[in-house]
Amino acid sequence: MIPLTAAQQKHCPPPHHATVWLFDLDNTLHHADAGIFYIINRAMTAYLASALQLSVQAASDLRQDYWHRYGATLAGLQQHHPHIDIGDFLQASHPLAEILPALKPMAHLQPVLASLPGRKAVFSNGPSFYVQALITQLGIGSHFEALFGTDDFGLYYKPATAAYLKVCARLHTHPAHCIMVDDSAENLRTAKALGMRTVWFGAQAHPLPFVDVAVADLPALQRQAAVLAPD
Repeated sequence: MIPLTAAQQKHCPPPHHATVWLFDLDNTLHHADAGIFYIINRAMTAYLASALQLSVQAASDLRQDYWHRYGATLAGLQQHHPHIDIGDFLQASHPLAEILPALKPMAHLQPVLASLPGRKAVFSNGPSFYVQALITQLGIGSHFEALFGTDDFGLYYKPATAAYLKVCARLHTHPAHCIMVDDSAENLRTAKALGMRTVWFGAQAHPLPFVDVAVADLPALQRQAAVLAPD
């Protein structure tokens, strides 16, 4: 476990001790690969091509390079193209008019969320307006006390440690009281290092040293709830 420095501890106020489920959004609560990621990637590529005067292919290559290197295309833009207006980029790359009709919820979403004991929040690398719109469209907002997008925690992003600590601070909890459910193994590596319990979600999930539970779907998560949150 990563010991928290004095500065980091300031971001973790005296905690509520109830279990907090931190749910990723894309490919965890809905099937982003069913069409939404295609829409976002296409829009992101078009924005980069226009803003940076690149061909469509070069813009697509750059988008993917930044995503692989930094965990988010946004992070690459912040580092290499500070003149880009991040707000404009996020709005342009998440066209809700196209995205919402393509939304496909995970099976058994409502009953599983209702059955899980403890507090719940969404912790996504997407922008807050996107997170809020999708949760509203899915009709599951009542299950969550907070919905976090990257602009809610200082434009940090998973798997950066600061993102997890800022979310914990906003929830007045400590990483040790959290269960991170995510389809990305790299995001879980950081979560586990901070002391969170970790759930790798999706058909590709399998045991790893930093994964407490690997589940293929939400009913499997429900079956593991007592192990993950025994109190």
